Amino acid sequence: MIYPRKNILTNALLSLCLILLSVQSFGMSYRTPTHQRSMPTLVLQAVTPPILLSHITFNGMGSFQPEDSPVQLAQNPAHGGNGAANIQEDLNFVQKAWNFYQQRLLREKILIAIVVYLLISILALFVAILINRQLQTKKRKKTRELKNEYQEQLAAFLFDDTVERIEFTGINIPQNRQIFIDELRVLHSNLYGETAEKLRDLYFNLELHKDSLRKVYHRSWHQKAKGFREVAQMDVKDANDHIRSFVNSKNPIIRVEAQVAMVKLSEDNPLSFLDELTYELSEWEQINIYDTLTYHQMNIDSFESWLDNPNPSVVQFALRMIGLFKHMHSAPRVQQLLTHKDARIRLAAVQALKPLEVAEYIPDLKELFRRETHDLMVILNEQREENKRDIRSLDDLLPRKIRFAIVECMEPIASAQEIPFLSEVASEHENSFKIRILAIRIMAALHPEGDAELERLLAQADQILSTMIINVKQNLES
Repeated sequence: MIYPRKNILTNALLSLCLILLSVQSFGMSYRTPTHQRSMPTLVLQAVTPPILLSHITFNGMGSFQPEDSPVQLAQNPAHGGNGAANIQEDLNFVQKAWNFYQQRLLREKILIAIVVYLLISILALFVAILINRQLQTKKRKKTRELKNEYQEQLAAFLFDDTVERIEFTGINIPQNRQIFIDELRVLHSNLYGETAEKLRDLYFNLELHKDSLRKVYHRSWHQKAKGFREVAQMDVKDANDHIRSFVNSKNPIIRVEAQVAMVKLSEDNPLSFLDELTYELSEWEQINIYDTLTYHQMNIDSFESWLDNPNPSVVQFALRMIGLFKHMHSAPRVQQLLTHKDARIRLAAVQALKPLEVAEYIPDLKELFRRETHDLMVILNEQREENKRDIRSLDDLLPRKIRFAIVECMEPIASAQEIPFLSEVASEHENSFKIRILAIRIMAALHPEGDAELERLLAQADQILSTMIINVKQNLES
């Protein structure tokens, strides 16, 4: 077994302590032949200066006696004066401690050994922490200085025309190369055109792409993820097939990095990996893909090919992209998914229609609202029987979310013809406050028919509905 380096000192001190505590007597005198001397005698002889050993003898009972008294030692310049007296006092203290230990019971000896071990361990750990902290502080300081130096050198390389050649400090040291790559990537992400291309050329001329490719094939997942980011940003396509094999990785970080890298590196079809996706495309992954598409201004002609994908999360993503990029030509395909068997896809279809603002689909939205209301009532009745919970607190129900999305989708395209439908939504007391207030707000924006309907509702409304109508009107007037 290989022990950590920081435990070597602890084990050494513990071994010495156990040797001293386990020996029952000091053995024969100092003049006894070496092979007959006890271990404590050998230890004391090893750590005691020769000038003092010449004045110490050991008796057979394990105690030692100086041949000269402390006063004589102090008066004899040859013996070191006060220094010898101090050593004598230390030896007396060791003898007293040993005698105290010898007089203890076995369980007390064990307890003393444990306490000594813990104290030594704490001391060793404290020393190790201090040393590690100093090393880390020194490393951070060096890294900070190197970053500043690389930033200045890169700025001179890009913008100082008088500089013909720049020698980057310590670029051949692996740690320094990684710092340089990080600084180059940060600078590259904020530049465009010829300046960014100049940095990319520098990246290849210094053969930094080889460092990135080594990370791509590294066994460690965090090194692999870093390599994916580097080759994707610097447009290194040598490892595309290898990266593509990780779009279904079990590690979510590797998976999202591989997906984003494929979006950047696949020029012809950046989203082709979606056809191979077996895992659910999470919200975070969808956001990263969308951010990559918009940041790099990638134009996807159509997302309709993924509306029939067997992976529901891929269909949801395609619907969201149709809405965000306002692909009006895909509206008929989105309308077909309003009747999909998966409620999550129906919700995504309604949300995709809102930015498209297609008024001709309002009848389909009303019909979907009625079906979702039926499904909602079934679920709410079950909830009443099982948990007896307040129906207005169940905002996490998909039918309720779909119904709210339908009314929200009608807001920019509603006309006077939708006032009866909106009035019904606002009057239904089992609807959530949120959807009722939304319906009232839409009617208030439809002049003058909406104002007339709100006055009619106000005349016969209960306290809750009348409060909603008054608050909406006050907010619109302010």
